[in-house]
Amino acid sequence: MKIMYISRTAETLWWLLTPTMKELKRRGHEVLVCTEGPEAEKLRGLGFEVFTHGMKRSINPLMALRTIWRIRRTLRARPVDAAVCYNKLGGVVGRVGARLAGTPRVGYFAQGLACGPAQGAIDFQLRFQVERLMAPFTDAMFLFNDYDEQLSRKTLMANRPNGVFRLRGMGVDLTRFTPGTYADIRTRLGQELGVDPTHTFVLCAARLIADKGVLDFVEAARQVCSKRRDAVFLLAGRGPLLEKVRQQVDAAGVGAQVKVLGWRNDMNDLMKASDVFVLPSYYMEGLPVSILEAMACGKPVVTTHHKGCEDAVVDGVTALLVPVKQPAQLAEKLLTLISDPAMRERMGVAGRRRAEERYEISDCTREVVEMMERAFIPPQS
Repeated sequence: MKIMYISRTAETLWWLLTPTMKELKRRGHEVLVCTEGPEAEKLRGLGFEVFTHGMKRSINPLMALRTIWRIRRTLRARPVDAAVCYNKLGGVVGRVGARLAGTPRVGYFAQGLACGPAQGAIDFQLRFQVERLMAPFTDAMFLFNDYDEQLSRKTLMANRPNGVFRLRGMGVDLTRFTPGTYADIRTRLGQELGVDPTHTFVLCAARLIADKGVLDFVEAARQVCSKRRDAVFLLAGRGPLLEKVRQQVDAAGVGAQVKVLGWRNDMNDLMKASDVFVLPSYYMEGLPVSILEAMACGKPVVTTHHKGCEDAVVDGVTALLVPVKQPAQLAEKLLTLISDPAMRERMGVAGRRRAEERYEISDCTREVVEMMERAFIPPQS
């Protein structure tokens, strides 16, 4: 089978999908890529044939049409048996371009459908109708949580009745993300940030947009800091809210305990050094990889009753769940874990066990590839 991955950004392919792409090649399939961004060269370095489409992070309809035309032209010149599309924007233009090129099978890996329960009625309907309009262009939907699966099956978001496939996730590398105390990393972080390394480290790692709950995280941290001086809150990631978050911290006067780190290349170390991981998201999640990494590192998780987040964890066993957009309840759960090291230890052990049993990367990769083969290779007559 010859298959082309289509993604708005090569970053997604590089960080999340290279294990699957490598496994496809190992099984004898030919893998091509159509994407954009600096990571495209890294994919070339792995031996994949890479094409570019010129799309940026924009909903400009003229740019979308140009990208569709480029994808169509690429696939007409290099026809494949199947195209698999990623990202919200890439999923739309990729599916349309692939279908217009006459690609026999077109799939969509929905790392979270664009519509979700935390949206307002009008916003939900707009996004939902876009997803529904894509059904004629979609032979296979690959989904990662209960909400997306049930909505897709109920409203027929694929053009075939057997075109919806539920996956556990993309998996986590259990040899890279490992439990432990990591006193050396904590000491280094303490020196870098000017904090006591024996304090409780609470980490949130996310793209800095409102839907990831980063403003709620800072507000919850402020509330906790008014009651505890032995907690340090770390917010890692980049995004349009970076300066607003820093201003929020400064205005609250909690800069000594709340550290806005921006983009970090040592996320693995931050995860290992933390005591609690937090993701208060109401974003269009599929299955947050950051939660899987935290559980693999033996960290208790505080996250939201929201699609993808609640699928990754077991409430009361590996994590504590809170409603979305409720920083006061988030602060309450954080105080519970900060005050109870035994609970943190117990949840961390359970989280590592769940990661080992359900999300080991080679098992998840094998499942993804087998489902792709099932979706795209016609049965022998």
